[in-house]
Amino acid sequence: MISVRRLPRHTALAAAALALTVSFRQTALAQDTTSALHYKGITLSPIGFTAAEAVWRQRNLSADIGSSYNAIPFDNTSAAATSEFRATGRQSRIGFLADAKADDNKLTGYWEADFLGVGTTSNSNESNSYVLRIRQYWASVTTADKLSFAAGQMWSLLTTNKTGALPRAEAVPLTIEAQYAAGFNWARQPGFRVVKTGGAATFGLAIEGAQTTFAARNAPGNILVGQAGGSQLNGTTNYSADIAPDVVAKLAFDPAGWGHWELKAIGRDLRDRFVDPTSVAGGTRMLTSTAGGVGFGVIFPVMSGKRDYVDLGLSGLYGRGIGRYGTSQLPDATVNADGSLRPIKAAHTLASIEAHPTTSLDVYGYGGVEYEDRAAFVNAAGKGVGYGSALNGNAGCTQEAVPTGPFAPAAGAPCNADTRDIWQANLGFWYRFYRGAAGTVQWGMQYSHTRRDTWVGLDAQPSGTDNMIFSSFRYVLP
Repeated sequence: MISVRRLPRHTALAAAALALTVSFRQTALAQDTTSALHYKGITLSPIGFTAAEAVWRQRNLSADIGSSYNAIPFDNTSAAATSEFRATGRQSRIGFLADAKADDNKLTGYWEADFLGVGTTSNSNESNSYVLRIRQYWASVTTADKLSFAAGQMWSLLTTNKTGALPRAEAVPLTIEAQYAAGFNWARQPGFRVVKTGGAATFGLAIEGAQTTFAARNAPGNILVGQAGGSQLNGTTNYSADIAPDVVAKLAFDPAGWGHWELKAIGRDLRDRFVDPTSVAGGTRMLTSTAGGVGFGVIFPVMSGKRDYVDLGLSGLYGRGIGRYGTSQLPDATVNADGSLRPIKAAHTLASIEAHPTTSLDVYGYGGVEYEDRAAFVNAAGKGVGYGSALNGNAGCTQEAVPTGPFAPAAGAPCNADTRDIWQANLGFWYRFYRGAAGTVQWGMQYSHTRRDTWVGLDAQPSGTDNMIFSSFRYVLP
């Protein structure tokens, strides 16, 4: 018979305290490994990252981490002779994903914001007090038979998806550059979307917020396409007076092992107001022009096994009045001699390769182009009107704006060059030092080469190139 000696009381208390401490620590460790919070029937997952980033540009754009490709300075100008370096933390991101169940329905809410907004007092002199801006803020409900309704601000349905047509499945380039890549079709705007999935096929239909961007030379001065923002809008920029939302449709296929394939289309109505000076009664006309386009997107995995080692992508969009859906922000329309809007023919394409040689390394390359057709004619005074006119005076576009010197512009030399196309190539990588329960720590670099070409004018055909190098260090929330 084995005897058991009773522990002294103080020893037993110490053992109990130790066991309780171990239990608490185990519970804490278990809590530290989860990435979600629970509130009533909702699961909340924080999303976002802190970003310490920098960009060097060969040509001065006076831009932060997002570039304006359609503003690349022409060769031989002062800006083209000046490089720029900027450090920033403004692409840091915060937000929440909320998931819940209501009977057989799945409810989702999503909020995402960064600090790339600019207030009237924002500057980089001392405090760098730039403002928080909305990226996405939407809610959706998905039924048991895979019918989904989403409303709020989200990526446009026109943006290529990785799978299906639901929000949060977009194939967004991996670039550090906040303007992504030339040839990438996108917008983040208010909308209402309906998506039905059946087997490998998905159909989506959306109505989305509309805006019209335009450019015109020698247009009649008595037209109204847009006006400065009023109540709760930015008073320093113009807003178009649109008659209806943009309508986007998408048909997507996700056959097992064969990637993602999609066809898409967009329809738009552009409107302006024209006061006819030849009318005896001073007649006013509201003029509406129809625009739209068709496109495609393919994401195809190669060298796949337990995971995809390489993903190839190709997308494109062609139509009239689709400029603002390209990342270069070329115009949707110009103005005819009679004051009506004339949608400009345009084409966008983007080819991509994203390689994942290890679980810690992503390497990417993107090549894209955005093309804007000529929409030019001659008015009664014999002047070139519209976009890309061969009668445009461009002599001042490639001369340095200094009062004296070898590059001094001729007196009154104009610069009316209109962009014909923007070509771009990107190469970059992301390396993850750590990825686990505590989140992800990663570093990346990117090189970008961009060329801007214009339509030949009366006396010149200016162009410009810019080489850019980006760096980013991010801590991504788990």
